[in-house]
Amino acid sequence: MIRSILITVLLAFGASAWAADGENAIAGIWETDTGGYVQIHKEGDAWVGTVVGSRSGEARYDTENPDDKLRGRRLLGVTVLKGLQYAGDNEWEDGTIYSPDNGKTYSARATLTDENTLEARGYLGISLLGRSQTWQRVDRDAPNLETDLLK
Repeated sequence: MIRSILITVLLAFGASAWAADGENAIAGIWETDTGGYVQIHKEGDAWVGTVVGSRSGEARYDTENPDDKLRGRRLLGVTVLKGLQYAGDNEWEDGTIYSPDNGKTYSARATLTDENTLEARGYLGISLLGRSQTWQRVDRDAPNLETDLLK
C-alpha cells in the first residue's frame, strides 16, 4: 500500500516537474512547423517571439506584407509574436501572431504541452476559427541560429 502511494506521488511529481517554472516555461527558442526559429522572451509585461534563424539557413523575405515598404525586408529579427500574457496552467493568451505566409496578423494563444512542445494557435475572433502549429524547443547550438539576435 505504501509502495503504491509512493509510486503515485513520484509519478505525479515527475509529470508536473517540467511545469515548475510557470510563466517562464515558455521562454526559449522554438522551431516552427515550417522550420523557422522563433525565440520567445519577456518584453515588458508580455511575451514576444522574434525570428532568430531557420533550419535551412535560407534567407526568407516578408513578400506578403500589406505594407509595400516592408515587402523587401528579411524576416530575420522580425517580431512575429506579440503581447502574450500568462493565463496559468501552461497557457498564454491575448497575443497576436503575424503570418509571413499571407501577411496577416491573427489573435494568438499558446499552450505548453510538455517542456519541449508548444502549440501555437492563430485565430480570428474565437479560438475555434483558427489554425495551430506544433513548435519544438531547440538548443542554442541549433544549425543556422543567429546567436547575435538572442535576448
